[in-house]
Amino acid sequence: MSKSFYLNNSKSFIGKQADDLGQLIKAQIQPLLEQLGIIVPVKSCSIIHYLYQSDDNSLADLAKQLQQSHQLVKQKLPRLIDLGLVIKIKDQQDKRRTIYRLTEAGRAQAALLEENSLLHVYEDLSREIGANLYQVLNDAIDSLKRKDLLTRFEALKQQNNPNLKQKISK
Repeated sequence: MSKSFYLNNSKSFIGKQADDLGQLIKAQIQPLLEQLGIIVPVKSCSIIHYLYQSDDNSLADLAKQLQQSHQLVKQKLPRLIDLGLVIKIKDQQDKRRTIYRLTEAGRAQAALLEENSLLHVYEDLSREIGANLYQVLNDAIDSLKRKDLLTRFEALKQQNNPNLKQKISK
């Protein structure tokens, strides 16, 4: 068995498979967005969607609502500003706080994203594979937040190796 076959077919590399899925979706969405005249970078669509629903958010607000790191959101915003989709302004009540807001062009792009939602495409994919992909991914994320991989690994290791229990208890 070749190393690449093992790497691409081993169930122990779930993280790689999840990353591969994300990269494949990103690659396949890009031409679709271009065809629709959407200039929002694929990995920044969630920021545009959220700002469309809820204007005037700080970086901390965006990171919290999108459940992404502060640093990741901060890396995406300059490109959206350069594209003329988002502006940043100082909060009038708290000058230390910067607010992000969609421009008119950003609102138009957000409307295009909403009008051309991929919801039905993902539902079709879910039917094809016999599982609600959105639900499976969210369930996996929620489960890992409740009980991380290290905890799971250690518990299974103890269950499968009674001698280990004795060593740990000594």
